[in-house]
Amino acid sequence: MDSRAILGGLLENVDPSCIQTVTFGTPGTLDFEIGRSVTRVAGVAHTQIDLSTASWDAEALIRFAGRCERPLALFEPYLFHLVRVRFGCECLYWSGFMGDPVSGSHLLDEDSRTWDQARHRFAGRNRYCRSTELAPPGFDAGEGLPSAPFVEPDQLCYDEQLDFAVRQGCYIKPIVLLRGYHYRTPFLHPVWTRFILGVPRRYRQGQYLYKEILKAAYPRLFALPMKNHFGLPLAAPRWRRTLRRQQLRMRGAAKRFFPWIDWGISPGTNYIDFDCGLRERADLKAVVHDSIQDLKKRRIVEWIDIDAIWDRHQKRRGNHADALTLLASIEINLKAEEMGRK
Repeated sequence: MDSRAILGGLLENVDPSCIQTVTFGTPGTLDFEIGRSVTRVAGVAHTQIDLSTASWDAEALIRFAGRCERPLALFEPYLFHLVRVRFGCECLYWSGFMGDPVSGSHLLDEDSRTWDQARHRFAGRNRYCRSTELAPPGFDAGEGLPSAPFVEPDQLCYDEQLDFAVRQGCYIKPIVLLRGYHYRTPFLHPVWTRFILGVPRRYRQGQYLYKEILKAAYPRLFALPMKNHFGLPLAAPRWRRTLRRQQLRMRGAAKRFFPWIDWGISPGTNYIDFDCGLRERADLKAVVHDSIQDLKKRRIVEWIDIDAIWDRHQKRRGNHADALTLLASIEINLKAEEMGRK
């Protein structure tokens, strides 16, 4: 949605021949397929990058980790980085960074009443690995978050303070705004942020006002299907969105309960299907398996049965792609740090 909004704004100010759009992902997913129809309507150049054919190499991942501002769960960010590799450092990249959260996408139904409540809710919502427990016994992620709010809650609710500062600033920003490239971030323009953060909460809930603005400003672009509306247009009635959401949830639940069945790729998949890739792609399997074995040799996560997680995934007894890629990322980040000290 944010990228399409940027495209609409650029078309009002820039000749279409100067614009290059890019979509990337796996054929059959909404990320990959929708972009073609949007760029056809917009009349701009369009490049598709099929990430399912991207090769996996441990040394390339280590080099990428060394370029990042801080340690990250590397595998999805590395695929995102392939767009920059394709187009280089000379381009100007227009980024939708902060577009969704500033417009209200992460507002909860009810704001946290205290800072401690916000910290623990934030830690629960932002857990990266959900397929199995990786943290040591007694670990409380909320305790690692800032001990006091940044501003008073009447300026910005506690939940959004944590989201903007921690999730967006420390996790999302290093991925989408990697150092060494030229970016424009229109959703951080002070005129826009003052306006959208200043409207009554009910207009930001569910991004209501933002969506109304987009439908009015760029009706042709936003009459087309959208990924974050389950492949439906922005103006699709609620009953259609609810039906599509339930269909996708049922498919996801069936895949979790019957992981040994080949369900094909889900339309909502980001980047690639790591679940299948960790069983079927020799290069991806090798990078992850070698990395987690090297991590095991360090004896720093001995409470985790790494081999059992790998075995369960390979035997289709569960989807542990989140755990395996996260553990592999720890090892790759450590190798990058060691190389940086040489």
